[in-house]
Amino acid sequence: RNEITLGERMEHLWLGGLERVDKVGHSTSPANPTTFAATDTAGIGMLPLDAIARVHVVNQGDAGVVSLADNSLVVRPGAAYTAEWAILPTGRPDYWTFINAARRLYDANFTLDGAFVFLRADHLTDVWTDAEIADFLRFKSAYYVCSSIGYYKDGRYAHGTSFQEVAHDNYINAFARWKGLVPGIKPLVYFHCFIDVTDEGPERYADARLLQYDGTQACYGEPYDRIYVPTAENSYGPQIAKNVDLILDKIGADGVYWDEHEYSRFTYTYNEPWDGYTGDIDPKSMAVSRLKSSVTLVSEPWRLELARKIMARGPLIGNGPPFTRAMAALKFPCFVETGSITHCVQAHLHSPIALGDHLTERSETDAYRVMLAALDFGCVYHWYNDLTVRPTHPHLVHYMYPITPVELHAGYILGKERIITKVSGLFGWNDASEHEVHVFDDTGREVEGFHAPQHQEGGKTWTELRIAEDWSAAIVKKQGLRTG
Repeated sequence: RNEITLGERMEHLWLGGLERVDKVGHSTSPANPTTFAATDTAGIGMLPLDAIARVHVVNQGDAGVVSLADNSLVVRPGAAYTAEWAILPTGRPDYWTFINAARRLYDANFTLDGAFVFLRADHLTDVWTDAEIADFLRFKSAYYVCSSIGYYKDGRYAHGTSFQEVAHDNYINAFARWKGLVPGIKPLVYFHCFIDVTDEGPERYADARLLQYDGTQACYGEPYDRIYVPTAENSYGPQIAKNVDLILDKIGADGVYWDEHEYSRFTYTYNEPWDGYTGDIDPKSMAVSRLKSSVTLVSEPWRLELARKIMARGPLIGNGPPFTRAMAALKFPCFVETGSITHCVQAHLHSPIALGDHLTERSETDAYRVMLAALDFGCVYHWYNDLTVRPTHPHLVHYMYPITPVELHAGYILGKERIITKVSGLFGWNDASEHEVHVFDDTGREVEGFHAPQHQEGGKTWTELRIAEDWSAAIVKKQGLRTG
């Protein structure tokens, strides 16, 4: 445990990216493993750097004392482990100043190429006319188009190795049709490495079952949604990897969407092999109650190899940010789900992308509201619902990409290529580049002829933007702008 004592000087506290107004609490989120506290004039933050410390992280604050801790570390006799963490002071009492410094430390600012959409490849979309398909993809400014898995049997989704037993012609036919209608899109197919629904799975993959502390196998929801931990050495890892071969070779998809690529529902397994670093520890006696393994750590070598294989062939998109330096270093875009918009803080140390809210979005206006809410957390947006959200016109997303994030802020994101904002202000890149401005009203429609004056001062260009509540804008840097 590393502690910083601020006492009564502490005015604000953020744990895992969320402000604790009572300045008390704890967080155990490897997605955003940060502790940040501020006085009335400055701030100081802490975050782990190595994989083990990040997976085990506990961020805490109480009575003017803030901390960064690992309460699960167990090391073999005679073994060595070096924990790595960083302390980041800020000259302002501002979370965004801290998180942008942390992003630079994590090397998290890489280019996000384009918009992502889901579009199922089944009978429900087969009946759409060519015009309906083309409008759906164009109005959503789709670059990556992902189709999910269908059904296996008895109402079960074809999770796990059951995907190898179902037909795949629907993907092949749909992708050919879509590419013919909107050239340049990149179709992807859904992949999940932890859930398998086959009845023979528990016996066939006995050495890979994710076991709870009582010895029972974990499931995602239904009893048949059993969870396994893939490795290169166990029986499950090589078999579930065959799904990727089917997606890229037989189906001919351009790439893969990898759902829950770090873990699924349960973060630890009480099965062998032991990860060498994790256990349940009695907080009073410090005795090791039992050993356990981080699903993220045990599966990481297998996941790294498979991710590199996918990326050698085409794009990889993930759900949830990487938890380890090795996975983050691959720099593949990942979004976070927004059933609660505050989940956006989980994207602050990787690609700042919010997926649309499947719970509340029932129209393009609903989706636009989520785009604006995501900007409150410095995030851009990917579309979620397909059948229920079918736009009738282009949206702010059309001008969101490509973007290489430079800084995140409350209400806007500054990228090398463009600035996306829902707030008024004076915007630019501290250089002489020309700006192209696109403004959207409170219904999500672009406003033609909107006047946003540009000022030149000292050889630098600034756009003065004044917009109403629930309006937004994209300020595109014209000099060196990539087109496509």
